[in-house]
Amino acid sequence: MVTTAQSTASRSITAASGMILPATITPQTDFNMMVTAICLYHSFNERRTDYGTLEEVMVAMRDGSAVVTLYTDAQGDQAARVLWPASITLSGANNICCKAYCTLRRQHKSFRIDRMARTHALTTPDDCETAA
Repeated sequence: MVTTAQSTASRSITAASGMILPATITPQTDFNMMVTAICLYHSFNERRTDYGTLEEVMVAMRDGSAVVTLYTDAQGDQAARVLWPASITLSGANNICCKAYCTLRRQHKSFRIDRMARTHALTTPDDCETAA
């Protein structure tokens, strides 16, 4: 299900990319439009962000799961973070950001996608199939 925040994000990214919205938007159409808008915005915005990272974050957001990433903060410090993405937004400086719960800081924060490196889905031992 697409939340209001995701709907707002897709509309703002869509507007920034110059796409035209259809007259009626269902939750599924809105999520599909968000993916399309992000792809277009990514290609028109000098590809400052890694599309693989965007894809990992979008999949985690859709599935309600977490990602593990090496994140570089504004001061240049790197730290491994486990993030539970809630939405993707466009900042005032035209950066694609992810609003997510950070287990390191134990709070919801905004993370710039272009500062994420080596992002992958969080896996647990339960995710692995045991050989019989």
